[in-house]
Amino acid sequence: MRRSAPVLILVLVLGLAALALFWLPRGSDYDRSPLGNKGLELWLQSKGIPVVRSDPHIARTSSEISLRIVPLSLRQGEAVASPAGEEADEADPESSVQESSRYALPTLIILPKWRGSVSTDGVASAAGLIDLTDIRSELDRIGYSDLSVDRSERGFEEAHPRLTPDQPVSIALYNAQTFDLARLPSSCKELAGTLTGALLVHCENYHHAYLLSDPDLLNNHGLALADNAAFAASLVTLLRGTAQRPVYLDTADQPLDSEKPVDEGKTYERSASDLKRFFAYPLSLIWGTLVVVAAICFWRGAYRFGPALREASANVELSKTAAIDATARLLRLSGNDGRMAGQFVLHLLADKAQLLFGSGAGNQAGIARLFQRLARQDKAAAQALHAAAEALIERGHVMTRADLHRNLDTFRKSLGSFDLGSK
Repeated sequence: MRRSAPVLILVLVLGLAALALFWLPRGSDYDRSPLGNKGLELWLQSKGIPVVRSDPHIARTSSEISLRIVPLSLRQGEAVASPAGEEADEADPESSVQESSRYALPTLIILPKWRGSVSTDGVASAAGLIDLTDIRSELDRIGYSDLSVDRSERGFEEAHPRLTPDQPVSIALYNAQTFDLARLPSSCKELAGTLTGALLVHCENYHHAYLLSDPDLLNNHGLALADNAAFAASLVTLLRGTAQRPVYLDTADQPLDSEKPVDEGKTYERSASDLKRFFAYPLSLIWGTLVVVAAICFWRGAYRFGPALREASANVELSKTAAIDATARLLRLSGNDGRMAGQFVLHLLADKAQLLFGSGAGNQAGIARLFQRLARQDKAAAQALHAAAEALIERGHVMTRADLHRNLDTFRKSLGSFDLGSK
């Protein structure tokens, strides 16, 4: 029982550490999911196109970026179905379209297509598609009420859009989501599309804004299909032009600053969200490691040394040792070595009996039981040990020095022939 408690505590602590490391949500989980855009960032960087990401602690200005990419998140796309009067947690996506004209900044708006369940379940099916009515409402919010969105029901299909006349590519989409060509306003122009619909649209009312109807052309899942990755690189290269500034991947749709703020020792407000940053990935790995190391040290200490001794039992052991030392000193001073040898033999046999049969066996009955057990192992040696011990205990105080040494030597050799362990 003494050993089971530390083991149970260790298992509990390790379980909590595993929960903190693997099951608590991390900010980059969605970004690395099939619907995220981490793959686009890495792909563009491999093509020599620098990419910066949105960060709530870093202000961005239009002068330091060449192209702004704003994937409308699933939460934004699904928020249109929420009851009236309910406040949205995300920034209004219309701001990015307005800022494209205000700063003359090329901006690519990517419409939503999939629900959040696709990212968690890892299964893309018709049940995971966002309703087209929600997408049309989203277009109304960002100022494109004249555009209409359709969706194919033929599953996977290929198309060959041309961003440039000399560069056709083959793309693959599941339930391709496109703009309706028949209802495309005269002020809008198709830049790339399939035989049945437009994928990339540019309208005159927002001259620097471009709309991409299907996010599978740029998300992690879609980039692995057909030549979608080549299409993505060509699209970004076309929209940013000859500018060498980084591409801004704005997954939070944060407003841009007109000028780069100057740090003048401003005072910032702190909140609970700042404290959470100390436990976010990858710092959660460090905290989890510290918890595991502390648990192992605690378990090892409890297992190696056992529970702390009670103060009363410690006092008893100290008193017993002090009494034995005092008695031995008095016997040595009186010159009675035989009596001291007899007490030593008696205490030694009692200790061996307790070692074999428990703490209650340190008496005459326990010593007799000890001799019975030794006799079953080696009867002759047990008899010699018993005779020497009995002689030392009963007649040690009257023995001559030679008899005392001879009996002690017999007792030592006979006892040493048995393996009784140590105490």
